[in-house]
Amino acid sequence: MAATLTDVEKIRRLPWLVSGDVLNITFVLLTFAGPVFILFLDQLGLGSAQIGFLLSLIPFCGVIALFIAPLVTRFGYKRVFITFWGVRKFVIALLLLTPVFLARFGAQAAFIWVAGIIFGFAVCRAIAETARNPWLQEVIPDSMRGKFGAVSGMSTTMAAIVATIGASLVIGSGTGLGRFMILMAIGIGAGLLGVMAYSRAPAETQGGADGARTGHLKGMQQALHDRNFLFFLGALGLATVGSALVISFIPLFMMGQVGLSAATVVLLGIGTYLGSLLTSYLWGWTSDRYGSKPVMQFSLGLTLLLPLAWFAMPRNSPVSAPLAMVIAFVAGAATLGWQISWRRYLYINATPRERKSPYLAVYYAWFGLVSGFGPLLAGLILVRTADIEAELGVFAIDPYTPLFAISLILLAAGVVTVSWLHSDKPTTFKRLASMFWRGNPIRALALLIRYRFAGTEVTRIAATQRLGDTQNPLSANELIEALSDPSFNVRYEAVNSIGRMPPEPELIDALLAVLGETEAELGAVAARSLGALGDKRAIAPLRQALCSGYPFLEASSVRALAMLGDVDSIPYFLEKLKNETDGMLCIAYASALGKLRATQATENLFALLRQAEPEVARGEIGLALARIAGDERYYLQHWPSLRSNLNTATAQAVLALQKPARHLKADAFEVLAEACAECYARGDLSGGATYLKDMIHALPTHGLDETLVCILDECVAGLAEFRSTHLEYVLLSLHALDIALRQ
Repeated sequence: MAATLTDVEKIRRLPWLVSGDVLNITFVLLTFAGPVFILFLDQLGLGSAQIGFLLSLIPFCGVIALFIAPLVTRFGYKRVFITFWGVRKFVIALLLLTPVFLARFGAQAAFIWVAGIIFGFAVCRAIAETARNPWLQEVIPDSMRGKFGAVSGMSTTMAAIVATIGASLVIGSGTGLGRFMILMAIGIGAGLLGVMAYSRAPAETQGGADGARTGHLKGMQQALHDRNFLFFLGALGLATVGSALVISFIPLFMMGQVGLSAATVVLLGIGTYLGSLLTSYLWGWTSDRYGSKPVMQFSLGLTLLLPLAWFAMPRNSPVSAPLAMVIAFVAGAATLGWQISWRRYLYINATPRERKSPYLAVYYAWFGLVSGFGPLLAGLILVRTADIEAELGVFAIDPYTPLFAISLILLAAGVVTVSWLHSDKPTTFKRLASMFWRGNPIRALALLIRYRFAGTEVTRIAATQRLGDTQNPLSANELIEALSDPSFNVRYEAVNSIGRMPPEPELIDALLAVLGETEAELGAVAARSLGALGDKRAIAPLRQALCSGYPFLEASSVRALAMLGDVDSIPYFLEKLKNETDGMLCIAYASALGKLRATQATENLFALLRQAEPEVARGEIGLALARIAGDERYYLQHWPSLRSNLNTATAQAVLALQKPARHLKADAFEVLAEACAECYARGDLSGGATYLKDMIHALPTHGLDETLVCILDECVAGLAEFRSTHLEYVLLSLHALDIALRQ
């Protein structure tokens, strides 16, 4: 056995595993699996039941894993795997003699010959894979198991595309069994090279084998009492049988019912492989990042569409082939997503490392049973339903229709069963699905790649900013990672960007951690972002930050609490406003009290307004008072126009008040409004302010809110003191008049 390897050493040798997988998929597709083998059996003249029996032989032999697992552990996982993985190539090579048996002894003898070879091959395969599963669990680091599956999937898919194109050309260029023998010979050669590649991969450690060797029978009993493991096996069984019922015979369905040629049927594999290739890395990355369970649910839900799509296929139509290619693409994406996610769940969640040998033996035996049961059952059903031929509207009812119906039911049951599994990550299926429709997921995925390759501070700042602009939860992990960036500017931008994101729990927790750190400048930005996200959990930490001793952080926390609607803090804000000497904090308290519509703060806010010097500060205090008076939109909409052109904008706003005033039948008010507008239009600001005061006096105050009356009175005092030199009094007067008239 090998000495203990570090993850770094394992990763360095993983390319040999990928190379072995690439060569192995070529062997698989050209010999015992895929459309080539199905068409080969059909060429031999075998019936559906015989084909189903042969297809089921291979997985059924997986049952022997229950009995040979202790021996496999004793001799070493890698050693047993390499030995029997190589022997099976020589066994399958005997298929090259099939044409001789067929010509000399007939179809029945050829069937027995092929069945014997497949049985011997299946036994070798079962022994090898009994060793392969615990070996792979140990030599592939869990942290990158999904990504390894994705890289391996992408590589094998590209190899499968090449093999499929070649197989299609060979099959389409001739007739008879000779073309299949050529493909099988090529596949066997590739398989032997694959064994050599696997031999260069790392072996398991001594300790790992010893731990797995003890208590095999007890370990299997424990597996059969493990509720989560049993649910996993149930979901795997339902999905496997549901898929195998139809996928095993899809090549024959496409030829016999849809009307596609053999070469075209083989080429449909290109669509399947493209679906796998283009989505492979996404499935692996998503599984590692968000856990196996939601990806299992997502991919299996996508698989549910396949029986419906095949049932609805138009027959003998010019569009049949293109539609079949589209369905094949979806099938490739869904199938690979399911394979990557359930295999990751098996190794990381379902199987304890200290019991990997017995657990994986039970898994492999079960997987073999359900994998074999699917095609066997499908073959028997097709024999029983061979005479079905009817129409249901535009849909054809044929021998494959019952298969599609049963498949749909089993796959749906599988989706339900997966939902009962334990998960290693908090992400749910609903949340994962929402990530691909909220914000801009396509841009988010592209920016994740750009973020990973950003090498300078400027590019990292830009990437971090854009990640927030996507408003998509897929960006969450990178933004949290950016909070620990060595560059302050990147951290600053990350906090800002998180404030523009959906309020995911992990983002809130990350901002709360920043708020609690000693970096007050960054904490102030975190406070603002917490207010923008609107999560009430931030209220208590923000209240604590009010006593930090850092004015900027305290001011940001005050504003954030107001954004969160923390009305319980109003008394504290009022008390601080009365005694605070720091101008920045006074403005923050005023703004917060206005945001919270604290009517009891009206007099204090007007007192602060009279003392404030900068125009922007007075404008913010005026906005706070406008919010207390009522809807803030009038104030905010008119602020830019009054600030840029006080005369014209005020005149227009005054004239606009005449319309809501008409129902009062207050002729004096309308006359005053005309005079006021005329003064402002001519630039007579003093006269305009006088008439504006008169308009307020002419307004009937009966029935108005007391706070609004108080604001109007204070506006009169402010206009008398400052005339129109402080535009916030002018705007606040117009704002209060508009509210009063509409009441």
